Amino acid sequence: MATVIDIKNVKKSFGKKEVLRGASLKIERGTTQVILGGSGSGKSVLLKCILGLIEVDGGSISVNGKPANGLKETEHAELMTMFGMLFQNAALFDSMSVWENVAFVLLQRKMDRDEAKRIAIKKLAMVGLRADVAELSPAELSGGMRKRVGLARAICHEPEIIFYDEPTTGLDPITADVINDLIIKLQKELKCTSVVITHDMHSAFKVADRMAFLYQGQFIAEGDVKSFKNSDNPYVKQFVEGNANGPIQVTV
Repeated sequence: MATVIDIKNVKKSFGKKEVLRGASLKIERGTTQVILGGSGSGKSVLLKCILGLIEVDGGSISVNGKPANGLKETEHAELMTMFGMLFQNAALFDSMSVWENVAFVLLQRKMDRDEAKRIAIKKLAMVGLRADVAELSPAELSGGMRKRVGLARAICHEPEIIFYDEPTTGLDPITADVINDLIIKLQKELKCTSVVITHDMHSAFKVADRMAFLYQGQFIAEGDVKSFKNSDNPYVKQFVEGNANGPIQVTV
């Protein structure tokens, strides 16, 4: 398969703190790539680098063969049209209705409101929400519904690549699994590339085509689900099993 996101030896520091220390990963088109890692491993910083929100100190990131960093404002805006994003807390605007949240990008592009609302309701249906939800405010929704609305917003403009930032965080196990099923469903229907950042192993094993483990700013393991379940790498094994005893030490 063709590489859609190519991360090469990426480095990023904030002051004296090295967050990314030569991270390299190829993400293939049309796959679901899960990125695993504990708190402070550099997952969120890497995501912001891919999105071009922060500049890398070294190495390079390309999307469809084109640089994702060091872009002019118009070039970055064009890059962002390729991306959809489900934020960890859904990040909905409380001052807007559900459909306005979903259609936010379309409205920013000056699309006719009636047409934008029609598309928003269609996308809400894709994530299992009825049309009557469209007029509600985010404050009237449960956590699971807010995640679905955030997902509908992520796919509203039919992006090539969807990023999921901890998509099951804060949800009960059943609702979390509903979100997992939606990730799989949308992957098949939209034929997009998905990048899922998580530390939820149940979710990771269910949705992934490929997995990669980020530890102390570097990818130390990459492969399919089976290879991670059977990994002899002591760091991967400890993380997958959720074992407090092992080479990964957590300071409490």
